[in-house]
Amino acid sequence: MKPEDAIVPISWWRATTPVDDLSFKDAAAAVRQSLEYYKKLPQDTVFFLGRDRATAADMAGTLQDFLLIVENESLTPHQKLDRIRKDFLLYRAIGSDGNGKMLFTGYYEPVISCRSAADETFRYPLYRKPDDIVEIDLTQFGSGFPQNKILGRLVANKIIPYYSREEIDQKKILAGRDLEILWCSDLVDIYVLQVQGSGKVDLGEGNILSVLYDGQNGRPYKSIGKYLIDTGAVPKENISLQTIREYLRSHPDKLDAVLSQNQSYVFFRLGSGPSLGNIGVPLTPGRSIATDSKLFPKGALGFIATQKAVIEDGAIKAWVPFTRFVTNQDTGGAIKGPGRVDVFFGQGPDAELAAGHQQHEGELYFLLRKKL
Repeated sequence: MKPEDAIVPISWWRATTPVDDLSFKDAAAAVRQSLEYYKKLPQDTVFFLGRDRATAADMAGTLQDFLLIVENESLTPHQKLDRIRKDFLLYRAIGSDGNGKMLFTGYYEPVISCRSAADETFRYPLYRKPDDIVEIDLTQFGSGFPQNKILGRLVANKIIPYYSREEIDQKKILAGRDLEILWCSDLVDIYVLQVQGSGKVDLGEGNILSVLYDGQNGRPYKSIGKYLIDTGAVPKENISLQTIREYLRSHPDKLDAVLSQNQSYVFFRLGSGPSLGNIGVPLTPGRSIATDSKLFPKGALGFIATQKAVIEDGAIKAWVPFTRFVTNQDTGGAIKGPGRVDVFFGQGPDAELAAGHQQHEGELYFLLRKKL
């Protein structure tokens, strides 16, 4: 699918009413991060909103006009929404069914326990990106390929797939190459960190560092949650990040076999700042979303309509509908196609709980300021 086919224009009266459930809290902060992204681009860089084209200057102007409205303290929330509907064009993602049906999941920033040197407890390596991964830009060879690039390694003048998760974790194929940046106490924690894309590591004595995405092995992502459902290990209605963790911890004899179902492997680098999205800006909890970067405009202003968890005393008490303005600032290995959205929930137990159970249908819209 082309980006021109992933989004269609829609009139405001046909769309879900975009009442912001957070009363615009942190919306401006998220918008300013996307503005930083657009500032770094040539201003004539083209973005697709369906069949319509917008430049980086148009996208930045959209965000600036949005800020003028939401930060105007003289306007009531209702007046702000009226101005937004008046001043912006609206587009809807076509979704998985062509009529706007999106699946919303969630991700968060995990904190895992690691050390700088290996011992009997901290014995699982966290790897940086190996320098023998070869990236091939397929766009230079024509437009007939199903993807824009492939990753692999060079053997006898031929490109073959890079090492799989099984080869890296079980066969220790990368050991002895000085690629270990840290040693961690739990292989499941590392797997969760790889799925989330970035997070924090606790080195003990109050020393916390960021671990940021630094590439992957090029193998396709496969959901181990779906594998556990298909094999009858976990009922479909019970699947969540939490139940996956529980299953793996209670079945250590099956840990390697289950994790190896997902041959995709993520590498990291150390940092000191917040988690970054694929456009290189910090993510804002509740406001940043991840979509397929090949289909949807990076950094764009949008709003979502789906369900959210009501959490009390560390447990989900209910799910309620909501709408919220968001910014499209990230992507992910599992977030493919026109019908997927991942919402960033931030850090902490509630964020992990909400992200781990988020699995609801909804709609995704994008905004663009009207031309004068």
